[in-house]
Amino acid sequence: MAGPFLIYTRNGIADAGQEAALAALETRLKQPDAKLMLFLHGGLVDEASGKAAALRLSAAGDDSWKLDPEWTQLYVVWRTGAFETLKTNWTDLVHDDRLYQVVLRKLLEFVARKLSIPVSGGARSASEQFALSEAEIQRRILGHGTEDQRRDPFAEVDVHLKPDAPVGSRASVTTAQTDSTLAIEFEGELATNSDFQKVLADLDAVANEGLAGRGPVSPRDLTRGHAMLNTLSGRVRAQFGPLDTLEARTARGPVSVGRFLIDHARIIAYRCFKRFRAKRDHGFQATVVEELCRELYGDLIGAKVWGMMVQDAADHFTGHGFGGKLLDMLGRVPQPTRFAVTGHSAGSIWASRMLLDMAHRGIDRKLNLFLLAPAVRASLFAETIDLAGDRIQSCRMFTMTDALERKDAVLGHDKGYIYPSSLLYLVSGLFEEKDAKAYADAPLLGMRRFAGAPWLDADEAAVDEKIGHFFSLSQNDITLSPDPGVCEADCHGCFNNEATTLKNVAALY
Repeated sequence: MAGPFLIYTRNGIADAGQEAALAALETRLKQPDAKLMLFLHGGLVDEASGKAAALRLSAAGDDSWKLDPEWTQLYVVWRTGAFETLKTNWTDLVHDDRLYQVVLRKLLEFVARKLSIPVSGGARSASEQFALSEAEIQRRILGHGTEDQRRDPFAEVDVHLKPDAPVGSRASVTTAQTDSTLAIEFEGELATNSDFQKVLADLDAVANEGLAGRGPVSPRDLTRGHAMLNTLSGRVRAQFGPLDTLEARTARGPVSVGRFLIDHARIIAYRCFKRFRAKRDHGFQATVVEELCRELYGDLIGAKVWGMMVQDAADHFTGHGFGGKLLDMLGRVPQPTRFAVTGHSAGSIWASRMLLDMAHRGIDRKLNLFLLAPAVRASLFAETIDLAGDRIQSCRMFTMTDALERKDAVLGHDKGYIYPSSLLYLVSGLFEEKDAKAYADAPLLGMRRFAGAPWLDADEAAVDEKIGHFFSLSQNDITLSPDPGVCEADCHGCFNNEATTLKNVAALY
C-alpha cells in the first residue's frame, strides 16, 4: 500500500502540483471497501512541523496511529506557522520591555490589594494574605521564583479563583468601589510611579525628538524608547503620529505620550476588574496578562495571527479552496466503509467548516468525528450540530480537565511565569472576537470550564445546552485527561503524540 497523502495549503489554496495527489486519492477511494482517515493538525503550525507530524502519525511507532494498510490516510498541512515567533516575542517582551514590566507589576500589585480572600473570622486582601509586595511580584513575573513558581507563579491566589472554588472560599473584588473607580484609582497610582515616569521619558523622547520647546521629561534613552515603541500594537503606535521625519513631527505638533498611555492603563484595569467580578476571569495573573496584551501588544502576541488562521480554515471552503475540491471529490466516490475525521486544536475549526460545507453542497457522507483538545468556538460547533449533525455518525472528544488546562503553560511548563495556562485559555481570553470587538472568555468546545457554567449569558447557555445534549447521546462521548490507560496527555500539544491517546483513538476509528 502506498504511503499517506499529504496536501499542502496556504490561505485555503492547495500548492501548485497538488492536483495529481488529489486525483490519485480519488482513484484509491473508488476501490472496494475503501477506508479514509483525514487528519487536521492544530493552528500556528509551519510546514516542517505539519509534515513531520503527518509522517510520524502515519508510521508504525508508538507515537503513531498504527493503522492497518487498508486505511487511506490524508493529512492536510495548512501552514499558519507562528508559534515559535510568538514564543520568542513574548519572552523578549517579558524580560526586556520596561513598559510591559511596569504596567504588569503595578497592576498585579493593585489587583492583589483589591482582591478579598476569605479567612477564618473575616477576609484579608490577597497582598496581605500571601505577602505579595511589588518586589515579590516582580521576582515571580520574571521567572526568578522557585521551580514551582516558574510553572505556576501565583498558585496560592488562583486556588481562590477557580470556577469550582467551594462556597465561601472564592476571592472577590472589594464591593466598596465600582470597576470604574478602581480603574481611576489605579490610573492615579501608575501616573505618579517613578518607574513609569522613566518609561514615559524614553517614549516621549522618541515621539517628540527635535521639536522646539520639547526637552526631555527626565533622563531618557532613545534606543530603549524605540524598542518599546516597536513592540506596541499598530493601533497604539498610531497615537504617536508620524515619526519618520522632523517635518512630519513638526506638522502634527507635540504628543502627550503620558496622557494616552495612562488612558490605556485605565482601560486595562477596568476590564480586569469587570472580568473578576463577573467570574469571567482566567485567574489572577492570566487575566491581567490577557488584558494588558490585548490593549497594547495584540499584534506581537498573536491575536491577529489567530484571526487570520481562523479565516484560513474558512477559506478552504470558498472559491478555489482545497476543502471545496476535496468535498467535490468525496461526492464522486462511494461512501467509504469507514470515514474518520480527526481534528487537533484548531483542526477542529477546519473540521467544523468542512461539515458545514458538506451540508451546503448536499454531500451526504457519514463520518466518525474525533476532536483532540478542540479550539473551535462553541457557537460554531453548535451551528455544525444544527446544520450537519446528521453526517456525524459518532463524535468522540478528548480534552483536559479544567484543572490541568489552567496549569498547562502555553509556552512550556518552565515558562508559566509568562502565562500560566494552556493555548485554549489564551485563545479564549485574548484571541477571539465577536461583532468585531474583543470577546474575553469566549467559550471554546475543548474547555470544560464552560460546561454548565452559571455565569454564561443567555446565548452562550443555549449553545452549552445544545452541545451538552449532543454529547449525552449514546454514540458520542467526552474523555477527560488524565484518564489512566485511556488518555494521558498532560499538555495541549500532547494529544497527537501521547501513545495511550493515539492507541485508544485509533481503536475507535
